[in-house]
Amino acid sequence: MRVAIVSTYQPRHCGIAVFSGDLRAALLEADSSLAVDIVSISRGDNSRSHPPEVVATIRQEVASDYRAAAEELGRANVDVVLIEHEYGIFGGNDGHFVLELANQLTVPMVVTLHTVLANPPAERARTMRALCQRAALIMVFTETARRMLGEQGLAELERVRVVPHGAPDELTHAAWADGVDEDIASSSLQLPSLAGRTVLSTFGLISDSKGLELAIRALPSIGASHPEVLYLIAGQTHPEVIHKEGESYRLGLHQLVHDLDLCDHVWFIDRFLSIDELAMLLARTDLYLTPYRSRDQIVSGALTFAVAAGCPVVSTPYFYAEDLLSSGAGRLVPSGDSFELAAAALDLLGSPVKMKAARAEARRVGADLTWSSVGKTTLELLSEVAQGALQLTRPR
Repeated sequence: MRVAIVSTYQPRHCGIAVFSGDLRAALLEADSSLAVDIVSISRGDNSRSHPPEVVATIRQEVASDYRAAAEELGRANVDVVLIEHEYGIFGGNDGHFVLELANQLTVPMVVTLHTVLANPPAERARTMRALCQRAALIMVFTETARRMLGEQGLAELERVRVVPHGAPDELTHAAWADGVDEDIASSSLQLPSLAGRTVLSTFGLISDSKGLELAIRALPSIGASHPEVLYLIAGQTHPEVIHKEGESYRLGLHQLVHDLDLCDHVWFIDRFLSIDELAMLLARTDLYLTPYRSRDQIVSGALTFAVAAGCPVVSTPYFYAEDLLSSGAGRLVPSGDSFELAAAALDLLGSPVKMKAARAEARRVGADLTWSSVGKTTLELLSEVAQGALQLTRPR
């Protein structure tokens, strides 16, 4: 079988690009006879070098590129096309250029929805509904996302499947390891000594939607009981944010740390971390924080990774956090409330019994999030579509 994934892709640094690279590797691990091609979406010209699996590129704001990619996939004898849909990576008003691709495909199409909005604007809803109608199958990450699609009339629920967001197996292995050598971790991550420190962390591409100032403002209260606390913020500023706003948000965080006299308690790792580095970071994390602003966030790769690594979590109540942490792997606090965030962190950090229980539940939940498991499930669904759903995806 030949599969084509339409997505952002390396060397572009964004969450969807990482996801698609991991998914491709998981599919190939599940079936080494499989061929998995990539159609890469770029922000500008296509002159950057791509790995050999990239068979076509689409300039985000060029409608004809989408049609040309569909024609190329037809000529390449692809059996099924998987579109990784996220707002902001497809061109046109509200991303409607994705339909230029979908409407030209003559092979079965599956769509993974990385964002499902609770109250989408009318034009976004029309584009989403049209895309889902063209798909033989729609994949989402949680039951909440599936329910929302049905309630909004965007897709027939019998064609929607829940497949968890994957996490690298290395993170799950780290969750069950006896510990991490603190000297090696400090050296590899270019950190101050972690010996004797209570480590909080957040990683991922940085933008103001991450609400990191909320966690920073909680630190004085946490530090009053745990003066050894160290908050690690790992990741580069999101490329789209740099393009529009530069580094103003990150610089504002640095200023806030200075103003609150927290320079000994906050450390920025301003780069994209490898999986091995993330495994070390999360293995040494006592408490993982996701103080995100938007309740609409239906999935978070960073939160998936943290839970897969067995980290207890304190988070604001966006949809994905509510789903993933509902069984006890963490605590939910109101958005924008640094006092509640500090209280939840102190409640866990002050009780070895509660910390042990949260970590054990994170490990249990994380065991189902490995890419090896997700790859097998995804392959089964793609095979089902390729073998029997062609009629559903022919142009109407």
